[in-house]
Amino acid sequence: MGLFDFFKKKSNPVVNKAKNTNTAVSEGEKEYYQPAPYYTDVVAEGTPFERTVITFEDRKKTAIPSNGGLYPAEILLLEYCSKGSYPKPKNGYPGFWWFTYGIRNVDTALQSLENRGYIVFGSAADSLNSLTVQQLKDILVTKGQPTTGKKADLVMRIAETISESDLLAAGIQPKYVLTEIGHQELEENAYVPYMHNAPNKTTEDDRFGMVFNVWSINKLLGTGDKSNWRAVVDEQERKIKTETVSNNDSFMAELKKINPDSYRKLKDQDHQIEAVQKAREKYNEDKDLNSYIAFWEMVWATGGLKFEGAKWHFELPDLYIKAKRYDDALAFVVKIKKTKPLYSDKADVYIQKIEERKAKSQR
Repeated sequence: MGLFDFFKKKSNPVVNKAKNTNTAVSEGEKEYYQPAPYYTDVVAEGTPFERTVITFEDRKKTAIPSNGGLYPAEILLLEYCSKGSYPKPKNGYPGFWWFTYGIRNVDTALQSLENRGYIVFGSAADSLNSLTVQQLKDILVTKGQPTTGKKADLVMRIAETISESDLLAAGIQPKYVLTEIGHQELEENAYVPYMHNAPNKTTEDDRFGMVFNVWSINKLLGTGDKSNWRAVVDEQERKIKTETVSNNDSFMAELKKINPDSYRKLKDQDHQIEAVQKAREKYNEDKDLNSYIAFWEMVWATGGLKFEGAKWHFELPDLYIKAKRYDDALAFVVKIKKTKPLYSDKADVYIQKIEERKAKSQR
């Protein structure tokens, strides 16, 4: 079989069946999830990139647990709990919990970690950092307290002047915090949050070349001490970059023969990347923000990006923020969140940042 014969196939032979056995989400929790049809068992169905979602239960059959018995998805849950936004995150649970880690009901997975002593509920005061600046100010206003200062000042003022019972009565939801063993597990398995955000991570389909993701690193590190994880990751990242460069020319040559349509699409992608790079260089030289915004608005008005990359998907909202066009920035990021599950988590961060910037500008 030729290196790129996968373009002739519709299914992914790497992953066989892993039928979705969803744990039902309770009515009270549904607002923190996408509608049920969003959580498909098959991604990119009917395309050469089709793959079946691997459930967390199936992941546990092949992944290697940590010294404490936790799997990568559970380690990543500890990372998110350490940020003080789980459970019931303001913008809901990102789709990657299902599509990448096979967890449909995040709340059930959190409860399992709680039952095993890795997380506990903190106080209402511990949850203040997950609120927006405006929400913090609203709490202070009800108690006749000043609303001046940065977010950290507002949080400290509330913690010092408003009782725990009053915060609970005001509807502040306590969030999970890590226990001592939770902190230890996260520290010993720091490769997991790193690989979750690694810019060069790949799918698990080795027809596309070398696999580089949290699951491949999990197997390479194996059991026991993982303090050398960064060296292992760096070496794998070096290999995948080298492989990408060396395979590109042969890839394009064979693709042009076996699938001209796909070849043209990739050439269009290359042309757009070149145009984006030139526009960025021009902006770096002339600092003409309006012209650069106009370029990106044209990109999205004429079919959008032809390539992936969080940096470039969020370039226009970054520019809108710089221009203080907060409503435009928010509308664009909300659209990304709805159409690009891969960037849902990053979109949540942006939404909070934009809302805080907008609120500050309206003081």
